[in-house]
Amino acid sequence: MKRQSKLQAFFEVSRANLLLASIGHATIGLFLGAGSLNALFNIIVPLYIALHYSIALLACNINCLYDYDVDKRYKRYMSDSVDMLGRGRLKVFISAEFAAATLLITFFFNTGRFFTGVAAVFGVLAAIVYSAEPFRVKKRGFLSPLPILFGLYMLPLFGGWFVFKDSLSIPFLVFVVGYALMNEGFTLVNMCEDYSEDKVEGIRTWAHVFGLKKTLKLASFFSFSGLLCVLSLAYILYVGFTGYSYSGLPAFLSLVFTAVLILKAGLEVNQVRYGSDLEARAKLYGKRLQRWFMMTRYPLMLTTFLLLIQL
Repeated sequence: MKRQSKLQAFFEVSRANLLLASIGHATIGLFLGAGSLNALFNIIVPLYIALHYSIALLACNINCLYDYDVDKRYKRYMSDSVDMLGRGRLKVFISAEFAAATLLITFFFNTGRFFTGVAAVFGVLAAIVYSAEPFRVKKRGFLSPLPILFGLYMLPLFGGWFVFKDSLSIPFLVFVVGYALMNEGFTLVNMCEDYSEDKVEGIRTWAHVFGLKKTLKLASFFSFSGLLCVLSLAYILYVGFTGYSYSGLPAFLSLVFTAVLILKAGLEVNQVRYGSDLEARAKLYGKRLQRWFMMTRYPLMLTTFLLLIQL
């Protein structure tokens, strides 16, 4: 067992590196829905971010708890972290995260933000059913990616939007669809790299339903769907254009930069599907997962913030 502290073990079972890249899930919806920079200077904003992370931590910790036996054979660093932390202590953390999420959801309902509360409730349900028995949707074939697609990549954006808004807009819906599919495209590569291990353990994913070749084609198509986010933000920038000035220039330059990075990530994902050993290529490119997340989510977050300043 690798020597580590309990804090390091907690970071490992919480997938701290991936959670670092998930701040955009919470903030982008807030930025697009706020309407003005002043609206962000409200206690509701950090509370919503706290709600997002309480659900994300819950999902990660439940996943590690129920994947323990599988990780013992294939990802020892994860099972070793659970051993270091202790299963009992991990269950206490899961209970605390669930309690925190419940309290924050109650707060949002009580402050009249009904749809934010509903989005969070379904987020909690997705966090539980993805990994926990008897549901364990992650092994149920066609349904396997849906809790992540909706629970992690869509619902947090809706929740942030409804903190400030009472209705949806077409540009925002286009953005959410593009954002969710792009992130799912990256995640499908990660799914394909576990093809053999999952098959042995009876975990049936899209890689087994459609085969590696088709799943990686879907991954490529989904990854490029991030350009829908660019089109959505370009439309918002165009609508907010009030004449030739430099006020919108930072947002415009950031949007162009973001488009380039999304294209770069999409082209890298597209390369995974070429070769004779697709699982090996997925394992090779899967190491770039966090980088793909960082190089697309953070620029999108920056662009939405700059658009908010312009407005």
